[in-house]
Amino acid sequence: MASPSVTVGAAAPAFELTALGSNRIVSLDTCQGTALLLAFHDQNSVAAVQSMQEAVRARYADAATLLVPSVVNMSAVPVFLRSLAEQVMRGTYAKAAEAMPPGLDVADYVVILLDWDGKVSKRYNARKIATAPLLTLIDGQGIVRGVHQGGDLALAALEMLDGVVPSSDSPPSPAGAG
Repeated sequence: MASPSVTVGAAAPAFELTALGSNRIVSLDTCQGTALLLAFHDQNSVAAVQSMQEAVRARYADAATLLVPSVVNMSAVPVFLRSLAEQVMRGTYAKAAEAMPPGLDVADYVVILLDWDGKVSKRYNARKIATAPLLTLIDGQGIVRGVHQGGDLALAALEMLDGVVPSSDSPPSPAGAG
């Protein structure tokens, strides 16, 4: 049996995915200096993840210190349906972009990473995410600082972030976004 590839206190497994909508490359290298709270989920658990993201952003508003990407395992989507699936996901991204407060860059706050081959999800041991999304906190130096699956995602995320990422009392100014 393979040992887990994600260990708290160890280096995070390398990955590189392209964000839907912005085409931003998200990897440990491109996000060096910024903490990452990866949320592995699918369409069945998106509501729980959105609720967690709202709670996290209320306390950790600055995307320069914390990025909260959704990693969506798309490997079950048949190849002939992938363009349709991506079109649906782009519609979701567009709705989220419309709901963004003025002055904030949607590319920093709506980060949807489509894991088409499922390799990143597998590397991070993201299993049974339809009923229990998986959170993995990686600090700005690429070290795993927390892992949590299921239950109260917002509470778990806030507990993991405490002491790892500086909190903010209000959303960043438009000049700080981007």
